[in-house]
Amino acid sequence: TIGTSAETDTADASSSSTGVLDPGPMVDVTDPQLYEFAFKPDEVDPAAMLALGTELAELDTTVPALGRLVVYLHGAGQPTTCGSDEHGRVLARMGFHVVQPCYVSDYGVANCGDDIGGCRLEAFEGVDHHAFITITPPDSIETRVVRALEHLQSIHPGGDWQYYLDAGQPRWSKIVISGISHGASSSGLIGMVREVWRVVMLSGPLDSGQAWLKGAPLTAIDRFFGFTHTLDAQHPGHLQSFADIMLPGAPTMVDDTVPPYAGSHRLVSAAPTNDGHGSTQAGGASPKDGDAEYRFLPVWRTLYGAPEGP
Repeated sequence: TIGTSAETDTADASSSSTGVLDPGPMVDVTDPQLYEFAFKPDEVDPAAMLALGTELAELDTTVPALGRLVVYLHGAGQPTTCGSDEHGRVLARMGFHVVQPCYVSDYGVANCGDDIGGCRLEAFEGVDHHAFITITPPDSIETRVVRALEHLQSIHPGGDWQYYLDAGQPRWSKIVISGISHGASSSGLIGMVREVWRVVMLSGPLDSGQAWLKGAPLTAIDRFFGFTHTLDAQHPGHLQSFADIMLPGAPTMVDDTVPPYAGSHRLVSAAPTNDGHGSTQAGGASPKDGDAEYRFLPVWRTLYGAPEGP
């Protein structure tokens, strides 16, 4: 049986040019399971030269496909494994396709002066936007997403990964761009220059006072969401950047409220954790209720636009 996606947003359920209902990705559900993939950028693109860690991807065919891809960006540095396998699994269990590319994030934003946005844009597009760094298209986020989707389609055609490509480019209207820390800031920048389905920023952005935060985004501002923890040393900067980017709503504590958190897109937690910065993504630092589900699971569902779970 080939299953179609379950649309989570009716606003773009049909093609704007033809009015034809978009059935979403045609995912093969005959062998339902959680699929997890790992591969190197230079294995899928010999032209890749930088940030050659292990890229991840996830898809769970035991749940209905939402028809949305999450591109999840890791934090600063040169990780050997890019992204979070646990966060990817959580998102896949919600029904998302997930791709976690490696990208250049070790340049040190302090070296970018008053144009951190230029560095982030060059890391995204692989086009010269800042004198301090030199990143070519094969090492850019945008090309890495394309090559990853092409590779996944070749090794797992039942996932219909090609659904998220359009004429050799990411089909951004069906993509959630998300990340943690440095990746959160870069996700916000990408939402400014591409019209994506949603922007989800965890423990970020932290480019307070930078011009890009106050730009005119191509993605509607009501599709930007941020999540920060009070025990994160960067928390005040996150709140300032939420204000700079004009996220809807006031800072709202998620610990004593329920979804949709008064409609705010500026979500905050003070839940016990040994790592406030890392707690906003699934993993060891993110609090759980005993041995049960992650405490932030309803928060993530709200942020990413997933339907309410069981």
